[in-house]
Amino acid sequence: MKKIALAAILLLLCISAVGAYNFQFIGPPRDSGSINGNVGDIITLSGISQNIPPGVTMTLSVTGPDSYYSSRSMVIQDGGVFSTEFDTTGLKEGDYRFQIQAPKYYEVSQPRNWVIYHLTDRSLLLTMISPVRQDYDGWLSVSGLVDGLGADGVELTVYGPSGNYFGPQWVSSDQSGRFYQEISIDRAGVYSARIADRRGLIGMVQIQVIQEIVSTPVIPTRTPEPSIISASATASRENPAYFVMQTRSGTATISTSLGIDWVIEYIDESGNHHIINEYGADRAETFTLEGNGGMIHIRAYPDGAGTGTVHLYGQNIVSLTTSTMASDKFGDLVDPGHTPAEESPAFILMPLVALAILVICLVKKP
Repeated sequence: MKKIALAAILLLLCISAVGAYNFQFIGPPRDSGSINGNVGDIITLSGISQNIPPGVTMTLSVTGPDSYYSSRSMVIQDGGVFSTEFDTTGLKEGDYRFQIQAPKYYEVSQPRNWVIYHLTDRSLLLTMISPVRQDYDGWLSVSGLVDGLGADGVELTVYGPSGNYFGPQWVSSDQSGRFYQEISIDRAGVYSARIADRRGLIGMVQIQVIQEIVSTPVIPTRTPEPSIISASATASRENPAYFVMQTRSGTATISTSLGIDWVIEYIDESGNHHIINEYGADRAETFTLEGNGGMIHIRAYPDGAGTGTVHLYGQNIVSLTTSTMASDKFGDLVDPGHTPAEESPAFILMPLVALAILVICLVKKP
């Protein structure tokens, strides 16, 4: 019997120990089960336990109008303190029940682990006068009207991309509850204005500041035409004009002026001699060559008697200038009206044909 009685006493002590866990609210919820607040307030809910060990996770459950529900965790720290913040921005006006629960193996025995917050939406009293979308000019305009405020003033706080820009600071209002404040800002972005009075938060307003970016129109790029370089000199068959031309890498085009039947001779970068004489006075003589950055020597003169000024035009070249030294590169001129040897093999064969005819005539002579 003594053993049974001792076991019963120990069991009662264990049951008593298990049911002994508890905590207390810190702040107003400790003294009252019903608290008034405003929509937009950040509610801080804190508690302290003398016998729930650190590391244990407590759960906060929030229920409200229209089946609203939210929950979050709070971990007990050294000293038994636990805390969390709850933002009421965007909630509907009404009663919200905040209840704290411990894990089952640390079930609390206290009679009240909840508190009721009655939230009032005071933003309905606020009418913004300044636009909620403003162009950036270095200043933010915050102005509005609060019903029933009168000349009591508002407490204004403004946050933005770089943190706090203004306040909290009291701003005056007129008899109708109208307030106005200009705030220096440093960039475009979204700014939040918190407007409150002596009874607490009235409302939070977001203002978007935009900065128009003037873009430079994109002009389609086009490869520029190679520039034309020209040079001119007086020329006759007795005194031809001589030029020196430096090429670029790539195809170069050279042409003459009109009005005179010009003959063009040039020596290319490999030392080969060329003669151009395809057209008369009504068309320009033109030739192209592949340049490698070397020098081209040119001789120009009329295909016949007379004297005139020849103009040469070079495209995709480095330079084109007159030069008396270039005369050393050329030999004697061909007779006027003769087709250049490099362009007419018949010119070479004609003497051979005449010699053959002479031989035939001598053979047939009796």
